[in-house]
Amino acid sequence: MGGGRGQTAAIIAGTLAGAAIGGSVGRSMDETDRLRVQRTLETAPDNRTVAWNNPNTGVQYQATPTRTFQSSGQDCREYRIHGEIDGQPETIVGTACRDAQGRWVNQ
Repeated sequence: MGGGRGQTAAIIAGTLAGAAIGGSVGRSMDETDRLRVQRTLETAPDNRTVAWNNPNTGVQYQATPTRTFQSSGQDCREYRIHGEIDGQPETIVGTACRDAQGRWVNQ
């Protein structure tokens, strides 16, 4: 999916807003976590989990793109994000598609 420095810059400027991701997982994400999700959507193959621990919040996340497809000429990916917030596990699922600037945007 994608490539090149211009593409990467567009992705870093992308908009996977925490509230749009949903639930406690989305609300607990900071900019670093959203960039990790962006990078996962950009580079990880389907069903490959990327895990990280945010040292600022102590929250552990796992993001997994589950399906890549085209919709109305846009690249789209379904994903699953698992987080453990205050000891409580939560998993959300969603779909993000590229906008005209190449950013992953929740649908």
